[in-house]
Amino acid sequence: MANTPQKTNFTLQEALIQLGYDWQEKDFFFCHGAFPIIENSTADMQNYLGIMLCTDGDIDVSINEIDYNVKASTLLITHPSSIVHIVRSRSQYNGILIFVARDFLSKHIINAQLVDPFRQVSKNHYTLAELTREEQKNFIDIYKLIYRKREAKGSDLQLEALHNLLLAAICEVAEIFLKSNKVEIRSTRNEEITDAFLNLLVQPIKISNKTAYFADQLNVSPKHLIHAVKTTTGKSPGVFINEKITDSAKLLLKDYSLNISQISEKLGFSEVSSFSSFFKKQTNLSPSLFREQR
Repeated sequence: MANTPQKTNFTLQEALIQLGYDWQEKDFFFCHGAFPIIENSTADMQNYLGIMLCTDGDIDVSINEIDYNVKASTLLITHPSSIVHIVRSRSQYNGILIFVARDFLSKHIINAQLVDPFRQVSKNHYTLAELTREEQKNFIDIYKLIYRKREAKGSDLQLEALHNLLLAAICEVAEIFLKSNKVEIRSTRNEEITDAFLNLLVQPIKISNKTAYFADQLNVSPKHLIHAVKTTTGKSPGVFINEKITDSAKLLLKDYSLNISQISEKLGFSEVSSFSSFFKKQTNLSPSLFREQR
């Protein structure tokens, strides 16, 4: 009896590099066209959510040892930590692949209605959706904008634009699944608290707004808030708070009418040195150096 070839296990990044792709940004990856196959291998999605749209032909995919046949006009979502094995592509498969980090979703998706479809994906409530002609056209149009923006040279706001265009693509996917009869939206109490906390972060905040401040706003204990957010996202409230303040600092540093002392004051720091230490810890750059590099 012939021995069955043993599969090689790759991380998502390793698999894409093996296929000749260049992984440039840790938060996201995208490509389009024919998708080559590494024989007898699997890829661990780790902390990435994957979106695949088949535009032509079909492809056989195994996700967590469940087989799927993805045909033209079919959208496939793979949740973080999935084990993916592309078995074979047939009939001249072509498609679009987008991967976004779990942290990217946690950081940028605030609207609770948008969170729900992707939360259901992580619970394996659904994976596939057949697209109408209009839905496929809308998704492809957004992808073309994403691709063109990446190829554009000399854009000071390229990364910010890519983030927003990727969010637009994610919104489009979420809307498709929200319309699907397969969607079953049931939030746990931890998820409800997390959504409320993230909604609070939409407003401007200061360094003095610690976890206890937000817990008080939500009428829960700090310990309860930490447990809820960490259970739902894998990150503590403090991480989200620091990321929000860092993002606000970056935006303010792009406003050359403000000096660093004024920015420090706007963000609630008592001393410029405290702001500088915080910013450097978050970005590995001093505020002055960050401003010089823009």
